[in-house]
Amino acid sequence: MTNRTIHRPKIGINSTYMEDAHKWYKVPISYINAVYNAGGLPVILPCNPQPEVLEAYLKELDGIVFTGGDDYPAELYGEISDEHSDPIHPRRVETDILLMKKVLKETNIPVLAICVGHQLLAIAHGGKLIQDLPNGKYHAVTGDTEHSIVIKGGKWLKSIFNDGCIIVNSNHHQAVKEDHFPSDFEITARAEDNVIEAMELRGERFVLGLQWHPERSKDKEHTKMIFDYFIEMTRERK
Repeated sequence: MTNRTIHRPKIGINSTYMEDAHKWYKVPISYINAVYNAGGLPVILPCNPQPEVLEAYLKELDGIVFTGGDDYPAELYGEISDEHSDPIHPRRVETDILLMKKVLKETNIPVLAICVGHQLLAIAHGGKLIQDLPNGKYHAVTGDTEHSIVIKGGKWLKSIFNDGCIIVNSNHHQAVKEDHFPSDFEITARAEDNVIEAMELRGERFVLGLQWHPERSKDKEHTKMIFDYFIEMTRERK
């Protein structure tokens, strides 16, 4: 039995909140599978904005994935949400911003933030978003599309793929604003239209934001490379 089999790092995955005839905490299975296949143990985190609940979870985690979803309100970064906004449920908004700030300020666990999770990473550090991309069709708004990005600089993303061009799958209409980009982060990938596609916290802690969706890429090796590296970072921390 290998060490990989014996020890599965506990990886928190934030959920979304939904209501129909019932009330639900939901996480797409693609995140669960990506973490599990890389050797982690997925732990779904409820949309519960009580600090003591989130703190109890964080004490048990070795890493955390912030998932994609709809739009965080522009009011979080001092603007007014426009008519293109597709808002996240307020319960998730309140939970996620509190959770992100606690993770970054009160822990040193590795962080992988995907799509709107990547945007939340910027917001939590004082950044702002482009609320509706002028070239939105390039990034898709009704389903994944593939496009190229260029990786340059930083530490983590180029350790996974090396500098250069790769193909990613995206589905978003908002993006991190460069003129309100958090100073303690570094831009490490861009799309052809200059949209920020990845960013990393400066320093030695693994905090990586990706605007695309590696957990559901058609390129299974792409998924494996990112999540394997992330899980290895959680093992090295331990």
